[in-house]
Amino acid sequence: MKKFVYAVLASALMLTACSSATKEKLGITKKAPDEFMVVPKAPLVLPPEYDYNPVLTAPAVKPEVSLNGLTPAESAFVSKFN
Repeated sequence: MKKFVYAVLASALMLTACSSATKEKLGITKKAPDEFMVVPKAPLVLPPEYDYNPVLTAPAVKPEVSLNGLTPAESAFVSKFN
């Protein structure tokens, strides 16, 4: 168990002695973005057909429903939708 602890401590000491380039390659240090390299985005623009209104088609014709052979409850229910 002591050998494992010594090995971990030794590797930690060797890792801290590495140069900054090695630390960056290993992902230990964070590299901050350059704030002067930021490019502003173009402003938002409406598409050319934004005001386009589609042509309305004729309304669909409802089929005629015959009330023959229906019970009074069924005919009352069907009549509410006609």
